[in-house]
Amino acid sequence: MKKIGERISYYYHEDYTTVIINGRTEAWKTNVMLIWFLAWLFSGFSVLYSLYNYEFDSDQKTFLMIFMFFWAYFLFKITRVLLWRKYGMEFIKIDNDRLTMKKSILGYGVARPFLTANVKNFKLQEVNAKSYVKVFNDSFWVIGSGSLNMITNSEEINFGSQLNNKDAKELIKLMKKIVNKYSQQES
Repeated sequence: MKKIGERISYYYHEDYTTVIINGRTEAWKTNVMLIWFLAWLFSGFSVLYSLYNYEFDSDQKTFLMIFMFFWAYFLFKITRVLLWRKYGMEFIKIDNDRLTMKKSILGYGVARPFLTANVKNFKLQEVNAKSYVKVFNDSFWVIGSGSLNMITNSEEINFGSQLNNKDAKELIKLMKKIVNKYSQQES
């Protein structure tokens, strides 16, 4: 198994090649998210406890119920990010006739197959370095969108969540090399 940076590994099997992009980040960032998650849990359970053990007028109850919907939504989001940082990966498998991408947490995720012959190019995701989108996408409390685009006959597929430019450029070279290798074998 060979590596590109800290998060990307690849392996040439006999009939196919796999590329794995790990979702992990620095331990201190994961610990900060865990503390935030626990504080969020505590605040939600406190409100839930209050709803059932104290008297509120109807407007206050309505406000607290709406708050609980938002709380549940953001609980789902932070749980997903925590699981991604601990167990998430982007799995890419390339063989003679198809390239399959899967963004998974604990092995769960949907694999998207593409015909290798339809893959036209790979490029860096173009985002202004000073834009809000770039800053938010690179934040450790979100999974973020990909740093790369795979261009096929019919669409652009975003992958490579939160890769730095150096690793992303090396991954582009590797992906082009692998796809060309299998495209030539198919011909």
